[in-house]
Amino acid sequence: MIREARLVENFLDMVKISSPSKNERAMGDYLLKVLRELGLEVKEDNAGELNGGNCGNIIGILKATGKKKFLFSAHMDTVVPCEKVVPVIENGIIKSDGTSILGGDDKGGIAAIIEMLRVIKENNLDHPEIIVVFSMGEEIGLLGSKSFDIDSYGVDFGFILDSSGKPGKIITKAPSAARGKITIIGKPAHAGISPESGINALTVAAHAITKIKLGRVDTETTSNIGVVSGGQATNIVMPSVELDYEARSLSNEKLQSLLDETFNIFQKVCDDFGAKLENDVKVEYPGFALEDCEEVVEIVKAASEKAGVKSETASSGGGSDTNIYNSKGVPSVNLAVGMTKVHTLEEYIEIKDLVDLSKILVEIIKG
Repeated sequence: MIREARLVENFLDMVKISSPSKNERAMGDYLLKVLRELGLEVKEDNAGELNGGNCGNIIGILKATGKKKFLFSAHMDTVVPCEKVVPVIENGIIKSDGTSILGGDDKGGIAAIIEMLRVIKENNLDHPEIIVVFSMGEEIGLLGSKSFDIDSYGVDFGFILDSSGKPGKIITKAPSAARGKITIIGKPAHAGISPESGINALTVAAHAITKIKLGRVDTETTSNIGVVSGGQATNIVMPSVELDYEARSLSNEKLQSLLDETFNIFQKVCDDFGAKLENDVKVEYPGFALEDCEEVVEIVKAASEKAGVKSETASSGGGSDTNIYNSKGVPSVNLAVGMTKVHTLEEYIEIKDLVDLSKILVEIIKG
């Protein structure tokens, strides 16, 4: 049923469309056209307007009165550089020419969803009601899924296509994540004439950083300072410094405990030095954990077996739209697309993986 050449052609067409976060307009227009040609009820919501982007979530509905409602979703935006993607096919692998990312994250997922819809139409397959959502702004905080009014669609199960790894891998656990800035405000002074009259914010930060937990805290929890910025000139005692901080954990309790411990340490060190602390770190999205016996997981396991693909459940260290849909009460899993080395210039995807993923999706809707 899967037409490999068509699937690959569609994928290649899409990766050539530049779609950085909040600038998905060209990709959205392409998908609106495709979904309309397939006969779906199509609309675009106001997620772009709400989040300062030029394109909302693209939504398509394939009706099936009285049937279960299945959500299939993948995100339109990619990381940069993506201004001009030149895909190359070598030995069954699709990659970029090395000057950009490929965009398999997440256009591989989109391609599989479109192929599934085409197979349904061509073969007149019986199917559940299908709600397709191609989301905006996923890479910069899951913006599209947060803005999507999923409650109004009565979705029973969600299948989100946005994980690395081989098709058949089912992400059933993913962490909560907290992000934001920790700002230490010291006191400027002339570094050569009167350094003792100043409070060096970087010195304060350094003392605190030696006391907090960074890196892998335990098997479920991580902590990281990714960006440090501050200072005015070499002859001025640094008056302030900003630390871009994030923490993740599969346990909400562990995450909150880590955040409390981290901020208490920063506060004490600031007090000791006479500096001030500003903190806007907050939980960006909640984690989720599904049991292997839950119906949405069993559906994918059975579909994978019918498609001749080995399945396994796994946990992830990253977040996705799946986190948001689970938090809104829709049991959802994140399915591996086959994308490899994502967010790098070495990103690639195997054609076989695109085909296998499409087969799994068709078996999901066949039930």
